[in-house]
Amino acid sequence: MSGHAPLDSLDSLTAPPLPLQGKVFLLLTAAGSSSRFGGSKKELLTMEGKSILQHALEAFLGIGDLAGIAITYPEDKLNETKAGIDPALDDRLSSLPCGLRFVQGGATRQESVARGLAALVAAGRAASIDPAGAVVLVHDAARPWVAAVTIEAVLASAREHGACVPLCDLPDTPKMAASGGYILAHPERDAVKAAQTPQGFSLGILEASHALAAGDGWTCTDDSSLWARYVGPVAFVPGDRQNRKITFREDMRGAKETQAFRIGEGWDIHPLVEGRKLLIGGVHVPHDRGEAGHSDGDVLWHAITDALLGAAGLGDIGSHFPPSDKAWKDADSGKLAGAAAGKVAAEGWSVGNIDCTVILERPRLGPYRDDIRDSIAAVLGLPRDAISVKAKTNEGFGEIGSGDAVEARAVVLLVRSPDRAF
Repeated sequence: MSGHAPLDSLDSLTAPPLPLQGKVFLLLTAAGSSSRFGGSKKELLTMEGKSILQHALEAFLGIGDLAGIAITYPEDKLNETKAGIDPALDDRLSSLPCGLRFVQGGATRQESVARGLAALVAAGRAASIDPAGAVVLVHDAARPWVAAVTIEAVLASAREHGACVPLCDLPDTPKMAASGGYILAHPERDAVKAAQTPQGFSLGILEASHALAAGDGWTCTDDSSLWARYVGPVAFVPGDRQNRKITFREDMRGAKETQAFRIGEGWDIHPLVEGRKLLIGGVHVPHDRGEAGHSDGDVLWHAITDALLGAAGLGDIGSHFPPSDKAWKDADSGKLAGAAAGKVAAEGWSVGNIDCTVILERPRLGPYRDDIRDSIAAVLGLPRDAISVKAKTNEGFGEIGSGDAVEARAVVLLVRSPDRAF
C-alpha cells in the first residue's frame, strides 16, 4: 500500500503513502433533517447545559495536530447551527491553522460529506497542508458520547493503514431479510459488527474517491464502504457501546436535558413620520404620525419577533425577513411574528409568556392595552393572561420624548413542548 494517483486524476486510486504523518481535520456531519427524531434538530438540543453538537465538537479539541474543522448544516439552518456552539470557544477555534467553517449540506449524507471534504481540502491547500498526507476524522454530530480513547485509536490506525473505522459487537443475533417476509441468511454474530464514527481516512484520497462515486452515480451510507470500493481495505478498532448515535427519541434515555426553558429579549425603535399608521402589536392607534419602516413598521411586533427567534437560537428578524427583500415591503408584521413562532414551535418550544413595554410620549396607550394583548394572543395562539403590555413615556427626553420615535421591548419565555421532552 504505497504511492497514489495524483489528486486531479480520478481514473484510479490507490492507498496513500503510509504512515500518514500530516495534520488532522475534523468533519462533523449535522446536515440531516432529524425526521426520525421527531422534528427538532437533534444536534441543537441542549443536554447538560450544552448543545449535542458542542458535546461532539469538544470531544476532538484535545487532538494535538488538529488543523481545521468543518461542520455541515441543513439549508436555512446556518444561524441555528452557529448558535449551537458557545462563543466562548471562538478564540480556541480561530487559533487552528484552518479555523472552523460551516458548509451547507446536500440532499444526502454522501453529498454533504463530499462538500465538507472539499472545503477542508481547499482550506488545507491554502495553508500549505498536503491533503493526501493529512487525516480527516468524519464524525456524526449526533454522537455526543464519543470517548477520547476511541478517537485516539481511530486516528492512530488511520495514520498506519490509511483508513479505519470503529466497530462494535451486535447485542442481537443478525439476520438477512428478503422480500416476502422470509429470512435470506443467518450470518454468525461474531462476523457482523456495527460501524460507528469517527471514521478516519487520508483527507485527499477520501475526497477524490467521493468525486469518483459521484461520477459513477454510486451511493453508500458510510465512507468506509466508499473507500473499500475505490481505494482498498479498511482497518478497524474496537468501538464503544456508549458511543451511540442519537436517531430516535428513545436514544436519549439516560441523558438529562438541563435546559427546559429559554428566555429571549427583543428591542426595536422606529421614527414617527407623517403619512403612516401607528401600529402597536397589530392594533391601529389613532395618531397624526406612524412608524417608518420597510414593512408596516409595527415596532412591538418586531421586538416580539426578535425575542422569539433569539430565545430559540434562530437568529433575528433581519436574517429571516431581510429589509432588502421586496416580499416584505409593507408586510403585516403580525404575519412575520406568526411565521417566527412557527419556526420556534418546529424546534420543540412553546411560548410560556410575553412581557412587553412600549415607550411612546403620545398618544396614551392605556385605552388600547387590552386590544393589543388580544391581538398578540390571537396571532400566537396564547391566552390573554400570558401577555403583558406596559406603556411608558420617556419623560420628554430624546427622540422619543420629543414625539419623533417609538420604542418597544419584549421578553419571551419559551418552554420545552411536552411532546418534545426526553
